[in-house]
Amino acid sequence: MIAARLYGSVYLAVHLRGQAGYPFRPLAAIERDRDRRVRAMVAYAYRLVPYYRETMDRLGLRPADFRTAADLARLPILERDQLQRDPEYFVSTAQPLDRYLRLRSGGSTGAPRTIYHDVRALLQNRAHAERESPIIARFVGRRWGYRMASVGSPLSSGQEIGRFLGARSFTPPSLRIERQALSLFDPPEENVRRINVLRPDILHSYGSYLEVLFGYLHASGESFHRPKLITYTSDGMSDSVRRLIEQEFHIPVLSTYQAIEALRIAFECEQHLGLHLNVDLYPLRIVDENGRDRPLGESGDIVISNLVNRATVLLNYRLGDVATLRADRCPCGRSLPLLSFPEGRSDDLIQLPGGGVMHPQAIRIIFTHEPQVWQYQVMQETATRFRIAIVASPSCDRAQTSVRVREGFIRTFGSEIQVEIEFVDSIPRTRGGKVRPVLSLCQQSALSGQDHG
Repeated sequence: MIAARLYGSVYLAVHLRGQAGYPFRPLAAIERDRDRRVRAMVAYAYRLVPYYRETMDRLGLRPADFRTAADLARLPILERDQLQRDPEYFVSTAQPLDRYLRLRSGGSTGAPRTIYHDVRALLQNRAHAERESPIIARFVGRRWGYRMASVGSPLSSGQEIGRFLGARSFTPPSLRIERQALSLFDPPEENVRRINVLRPDILHSYGSYLEVLFGYLHASGESFHRPKLITYTSDGMSDSVRRLIEQEFHIPVLSTYQAIEALRIAFECEQHLGLHLNVDLYPLRIVDENGRDRPLGESGDIVISNLVNRATVLLNYRLGDVATLRADRCPCGRSLPLLSFPEGRSDDLIQLPGGGVMHPQAIRIIFTHEPQVWQYQVMQETATRFRIAIVASPSCDRAQTSVRVREGFIRTFGSEIQVEIEFVDSIPRTRGGKVRPVLSLCQQSALSGQDHG
């Protein structure tokens, strides 16, 4: 076992080289690396993954037909329900299943998925985190040796990955961080007490949990050690709470974009203009509902290819999020392209009374101008009935807020809808600890009916 850990450590050290400066390389060089990985992954998938071998044979395609990332669009778009129904159909036969790390999504979409990751991919993922280290150093003052408090779920994929790699590698001194793992299922006051003891440089959590934590701090006025940086991932943070953290608590905020299917898709830099895409690792398309590419600057579904993981191989996979590829370059000097902050998920489209659908981003816009609303969850029960749970600041005028929110829904979805609003202390989380801001029960019922039809 020691020999395996030594091998893992050497493998990690090799892949760490040059990562901190990689985002500043010329875009043409980054794209060459991307296309080299495309060719290698397609050849590997054809040889060892049943789905790709059968699909490419059926379409008359060969690995030699894939020279660049653009060629990945020749594959059918892979939908999440396909992965859900038969996860092993997409797993490489290079190793037995028990050699891979099996991760399972929290099921917040109503369709939990099983993804296998190989050891080398997970070690590479740890190395790729170094691309963000200059940004962290700018806020924290050093690139390693700092203290971090992470508030998450004991069932999270991050915890499982940490345990898996801990048994297969030694952490290099340059990556050592003094970490404190806290549970988001504990009361905020308990976590505040622990944070005050650790005095972390960085506080990391889900965006939705940070909404709860800083809402509590704002309301209670409790003494709180202020870290030098807040980072979040997994689910979003409301604009109002982000402004609260940055303007009232004077703590900078950064987000990263990742998924169980692709562990390190993009990261936010100090310019806060969007997310820098690791396109050499996860080339990305923005498409409409029919799979046609959207022009730059127009939002659509994210379709991603994972060129790192060689266990569950996902190429041209519809991730379920909606965002926009930006045409402008970031003034930070990084060459990695910019993606907008994800706007929401595409699986909870709002059913309109007339039979059409609307993206849940329409709901986010209603709440954007409600600074006293710290967290919300909208549940569409039928095409004409919405139930809304709101966590608000103590100074919120609940009556007026209810009027404005109700008027916003009527203006957006039509005068025949019914809106029930309840102010709550907290919003239930999924088993994995996340909060979904929009849930469409009628849309999920429709999808369920399609699945069984």
